[in-house]
Amino acid sequence: LPKARRPYRDPPARHDLGSMDVACTFCGALHWLAERLTSSSARNPMFGGCCNSGKVHVPAPPDPPDPLKQLFVQDTVQAREFRNNIRQYNSVFAFTSLGVQIDDSVNRGPGPYVFRIHGELCHRSGSLDPPSGQPRSYAQLFVYDAQAALAERVRRNGSRREDTMALIQGVLNDSHRYVNLYKHAYETLQEHPDVEQVSLRLVVDNERDQRRYNLPTADEIAVLLPTQQPEGADRRDIILRKRDGPLQHVSECHPAYACLQYTLLFPHGEHGWTFNLPLR
Repeated sequence: LPKARRPYRDPPARHDLGSMDVACTFCGALHWLAERLTSSSARNPMFGGCCNSGKVHVPAPPDPPDPLKQLFVQDTVQAREFRNNIRQYNSVFAFTSLGVQIDDSVNRGPGPYVFRIHGELCHRSGSLDPPSGQPRSYAQLFVYDAQAALAERVRRNGSRREDTMALIQGVLNDSHRYVNLYKHAYETLQEHPDVEQVSLRLVVDNERDQRRYNLPTADEIAVLLPTQQPEGADRRDIILRKRDGPLQHVSECHPAYACLQYTLLFPHGEHGWTFNLPLR
C-alpha cells in the first residue's frame, strides 16, 4: 500500500523481567521474583535453584587474592578495561577449552551481544604437551616457563593489556591449587618417557567432607595408568596425558569442572558441585 494508506501498527511490547534483587533467605543468592517456588508467596518467596530452600549448605567462597580483587572493585583505567573484557581475560587463563558451536548470525547490526549456540555446551581438556609444531594453549601454558607462557598469551591476545595478564598469571600461579596439581602431573609424566600411552587419572578423595568444597592436594592424583582407556577409570575422572591424547569432555559432575574453566571466578581452585554433596 502507499505509505499514507498503510495500517498503523503498535511497536512490539518490551518484556521486562524486573530487577534480579530478591535474595534467598537461606543463602543470599539473588533471584528474580518470578523464579520463586509456586508454593511460596511474593511477600515470603522461597527458591529451589540455589540451596533448595536451605536443604544444601554452600559455604561462601573465599575472597580473591587482593591484586585480582582490586581489578574487580577499583575505578582505574586498568580495572575498567579488565571488567569490560573479562570474558576474554578468563579465556586466556582457562585450563579447558569451551566446546561449543556459536551462532553469530543474530549479532548483525546494532544491539547487545547475544550468546547463541547450536547443540551441547561442554568443557574440553587436551594433553599437557602440544602436538609437534603447534603453540601451547590452555593448561599447557600452566606447566610452561612463566615468562614464555606470558609471552605466548600476549602474542595471542595483543588487544589486551600485558600488565593485566602478568598480574593475573602471577595471582593464579600463586593461588590456584590446580596449577601445582598440573605441574606435578607433568613432572610425573616426564619421568616415564619410554611409556607411549602413559596417563594420570585426576580423581577426588570421596572420603573428604564434600560440604566444605575442599581444595585438592597433589596426593589426589592417582597412580600411573599405562593404557589409553584405563580399566576401572570413572568417566567422571579427568585423564591427563603428556602428549598425543585426544580432546576429552570434562564431566560436569567433576568438582573441578567450574574452577578449571572460570579461573577468574574461582582463583583458588575451589571445588564446585558434586554427586557426594549431602543435604543438610
